[in-house]
Amino acid sequence: MTPEPGGEPAALLRALRAGEVAAVDVAGAHLRALRRAHAATNAVAAFDDERALADADRLDRALAAGVAPGRLHGLPVTVKDWIDEEGFPCAGASVDQLDRRPLADATVVARLRRAGVVVLAKTVPWGPQEGAGRVRHPTDPDRSPGGSSTGEAVLVADGASPLGIGSDSGGSIRLPAAWCGVFGLKPTAGLVPTTGHFPRVGALSDGRTQIGPLARSVDLLELVLQVIAGPDGLDAGVSPVPLRHSSEAGLVGARFAVTTGEPPWSTTPELEDAAERAAGALSGAGLVRTGWSAPWLGEALDITRRYWSRAELSGRQAADQLWDWDRFRRRYLQASEHVDLLVTPVTRHTAPRHRAIVADDFVFTLPANLTGSPAVAVPMGPGRAGMPLAVQLVGRPWEDHRVLAAARLVAASGISGSSGSSGSSGA
Repeated sequence: MTPEPGGEPAALLRALRAGEVAAVDVAGAHLRALRRAHAATNAVAAFDDERALADADRLDRALAAGVAPGRLHGLPVTVKDWIDEEGFPCAGASVDQLDRRPLADATVVARLRRAGVVVLAKTVPWGPQEGAGRVRHPTDPDRSPGGSSTGEAVLVADGASPLGIGSDSGGSIRLPAAWCGVFGLKPTAGLVPTTGHFPRVGALSDGRTQIGPLARSVDLLELVLQVIAGPDGLDAGVSPVPLRHSSEAGLVGARFAVTTGEPPWSTTPELEDAAERAAGALSGAGLVRTGWSAPWLGEALDITRRYWSRAELSGRQAADQLWDWDRFRRRYLQASEHVDLLVTPVTRHTAPRHRAIVADDFVFTLPANLTGSPAVAVPMGPGRAGMPLAVQLVGRPWEDHRVLAAARLVAASGISGSSGSSGSSGA
């Protein structure tokens, strides 16, 4: 019997790799689930059922012929419509590019396909902010799902997509992940190539933007990161730094701090409580709580606002913005010498009644993009109004394995309310 969409991804992967279920049947079931979800949420930008089923059938035939399965053999995946997939349309949210069909996969997509995934659909980034076409929250259609990896968070939360691939320039993976109630990872800057992101980004033109996964388990986040990380010879900003496994994190005795805001930005009592529950889980696992006093939110928002308007800056203003950005990063490195992890809210509040997304919605996520730090949104169960709660874990650059290990501790503590697994991914 084909597992129903929305089940445990690790169990699905084990069944696919063992040949207990056919990839074509799994793809078909998830395509039907995606269409049902799209009818309710408008989260899908493009389908290509014929291609997806043909790709799945090739995987089935290869497995039957004795070819060793890839690490993600047969796993259905959706991809944000800012990341190229050969043959699928990729407009990059531009009305001028609606007919654009890339001739090659983005590096991350090519690596995932070599590992055996089946790309089912492209998903809507942002979407119309008003009207019948706007993307709707999977729990409450009157709420905002966040942006800009909007469709990915919605479909992963719905269960129609086991894995989403998004991009994050200032919180665009973590914000919708938090508001929809799933895990979302922004890797260290320079770990995952952005080759094939559209619009094009690079370490000099936009060092904030990173490609990363959204899923319902930490295990799947880590497995996917292992597949997509590393230089591709095309993205000059990617460094050949080995990715360590979370089992090497050595968190006992590691130091963490909790920061839930600074004037004029604060968060709600239930999100403060979620951060304290996460802190309790880390302390219970042997980590040591300490303080954090470095400037964080206000400076990050100011630097980012000036970055957004950089085309209008004078030469002197542009130089000042870069100087302030460098100073911000240096201060963070000095502070993080004595703090291994930060626990923060992802946003100031849970998913609001539908409205346009504003800069202040990203105030807790912007700093990690400026410092290049790995950061993960961890679901913490529903709040009083039924909307998902979440916390953010931020680590030092190149310590993605420690961030994932900490996220697994929080998820495994039983306080996260997520479907995250602390066990093996089976791959």
